[in-house]
Amino acid sequence: MTTLLNCGFIPLTDAAPLIVAHELGFAEEENIALNLKRENSWSSIRDKLAFGVYDAAHMLAPMPIAMSLGKGQVNSKIIAPMVLSMNGDSFVFKTNDEIAPRFNDTAAFIQYLVRQATNGPVRIGVPFMHSMHVALLRFLIRQSGFNPAEIVDFSVAPPFVLAEVLKSGEVDGVFVGAPWAAQITDLGTGTLALNGSAIWAAAPEKVLGVRQEWGERNELILHRLIRAIYRAQLWIERPNSQDTLCEILARSKYVGIQSDLIQQAFSGQMVLDAKGRVGHDPLALRIGGTDVGFPWLSTAIWIAKNEAPAWGVDEKWAIETAKNCFRPDIYRNALMSANSPMPDGNCKVEGSLNERQTINAAQDYYLGPDRFFDGSVFDPN
Repeated sequence: MTTLLNCGFIPLTDAAPLIVAHELGFAEEENIALNLKRENSWSSIRDKLAFGVYDAAHMLAPMPIAMSLGKGQVNSKIIAPMVLSMNGDSFVFKTNDEIAPRFNDTAAFIQYLVRQATNGPVRIGVPFMHSMHVALLRFLIRQSGFNPAEIVDFSVAPPFVLAEVLKSGEVDGVFVGAPWAAQITDLGTGTLALNGSAIWAAAPEKVLGVRQEWGERNELILHRLIRAIYRAQLWIERPNSQDTLCEILARSKYVGIQSDLIQQAFSGQMVLDAKGRVGHDPLALRIGGTDVGFPWLSTAIWIAKNEAPAWGVDEKWAIETAKNCFRPDIYRNALMSANSPMPDGNCKVEGSLNERQTINAAQDYYLGPDRFFDGSVFDPN
């Protein structure tokens, strides 16, 4: 029997696993009818998932943790049994010749940001406060020896609106997901300075979010959904899939932007400004492959530990909550029948891999790179 699942998403490139699962029939093969609903804001995704309008949703990685901690307008126990994407965020300043030649140079970026904050915090547009955009920028500033609250002041707007917010002068820069940074440089209203991957090479960006009680009541349905999305991620990884993928995402009911702008993050060839300067970043966005989907507890703990002070919650409580949100046990059980490659454990030392490495030769399971910009490591133990 086919199960209808209502699933919310934001028009971003990293919604691709859900869209592909629906469009190419992977969900149908698991007897799931995915009713994908495009939303304009993360607050709408948050509220509609919490109140049961959606069975599942495309979510920012910190959102399930923040919601489970009661942050924001709703208090709802949300779990993330699967990661949908890594990286994908780009920082764009108002048009500026000084920063463009130093693309992905974190030291130059911080120096520029600190200089701009001399007379007060730099105004930064982000899509949501409980996001990797905010977490990564705070981490970069803090690890560079500065107080984030003194350097940046965040304003929130939907991803596709941030281009207009930057153009209007309401903010000095935006940190936004693909493909909307590409739109800004295409319009000539901004200069791409830094990708999130330069801060953390394997940052979990989007996750599949479901209510904990829904997941418990619908365990096998959730397993089927995870398998469908996993197969979509494998298809996305194929080199010959990119043209078809970008054409699908470009449709108005999904991302609704020209396919060449979507292609930039996949190719890693990022147009930096209106002059056509290009920066290369092979880690700009990761959606496909066998290693993206695993919801590492260590990444959840990193989010909780780094964001607990700003969220105003006890660090130990935040960490315990985070460990209950990211659910590698569900992911493993869902893919057991598919004989999918899996890591041996659920935690790892984050930031320890400078290059791609095989960590389970028997299953051909690989990881990395996952380095932090400053060479630090994060041991969750």
